[in-house]
Amino acid sequence: MVLAAGGPAFAENQPLTCWYNDHADFTSAENAAAAATVGAVTRYGSGDKTYNYTILARDGTACPVQLPLSSLTAVTVALVPQDDGSCGNENVVDSGTAAVGGSVTVAHSTDEASTAGIRLVGLSPNTSYRIVLKCVRQLGTVRTDANGNAGRTVDFPNNAVGPVYSFEISPEGDSTGNKLQSLSFKK
Repeated sequence: MVLAAGGPAFAENQPLTCWYNDHADFTSAENAAAAATVGAVTRYGSGDKTYNYTILARDGTACPVQLPLSSLTAVTVALVPQDDGSCGNENVVDSGTAAVGGSVTVAHSTDEASTAGIRLVGLSPNTSYRIVLKCVRQLGTVRTDANGNAGRTVDFPNNAVGPVYSFEISPEGDSTGNKLQSLSFKK
């Protein structure tokens, strides 16, 4: 399965390299080398720079907080403030004028399952958010810290999604005006 973003992941994109330690935890981000391939996951060295993953994004806050070590490729898209969207969120765009609330990164883990890395940035502090695979089911929850940041990975079966799929992140209680929609993913 090849994963592709359904639209531009972020306005003002620049290639960034996200770095991960040998436990798959995010450690830092920097401008990507000219020859870097967007979407590629590469084993690099050791310590805080054991693996790298190249994305297109505004800044390093889009890097997933964890990346499955078995990943060879992944796709990262923005989470934008918008209350409603279709199952595939084809009407969701990142115009570059609204604040981005985080990102979703999907890595194809096995033939049967994929992993979604959810990263929330600058949201309401100490708040639980539902992670929903749109028109399929809730995959879990994530709770922001005192700064409104959070990260978590969830797995979902590949056969649960159609050719175009997306995610919705909403605070428990479904407050209007506080939902985030991902841009589309394509199988």
